[in-house]
Amino acid sequence: MIRIASPFLWVYHKTHWFTDREAWGIFRFFAILEAVGWSLLIIAIMYRRMGLPEAASVVSFAGHVHGIGFGLYFLFTILVARSMEWGVGRIAAAIIAGMPPYGSILFERIMAIHRKKQPAYVEPPKDIE
Repeated sequence: MIRIASPFLWVYHKTHWFTDREAWGIFRFFAILEAVGWSLLIIAIMYRRMGLPEAASVVSFAGHVHGIGFGLYFLFTILVARSMEWGVGRIAAAIIAGMPPYGSILFERIMAIHRKKQPAYVEPPKDIE
């Protein structure tokens, strides 16, 4: 098992590109973006349900925006996780939280409370100093 995980751990340790504060800001931005995508999709579905014109186009557009938002949330959660010293469990929880509507916001709020209660100092990347 260690042999399988070692390439992934190597990549994980190479993604420490941000300070903790920068990584948190990036994560929050994409968590909010993902929730905005959900809002657009829900509004578009309601628009279609009301039988308004061009409903298929509206739902298609909102679906694409939501999909791109989730993809970016997924990608940037993985890219900033090392800079915040998140383990596999917290990364998985963040990604799973992005799947139900507004779960990314709920996870972000829970993590904000956790960060206030237990602040941790993360060494900045070597290139910044």
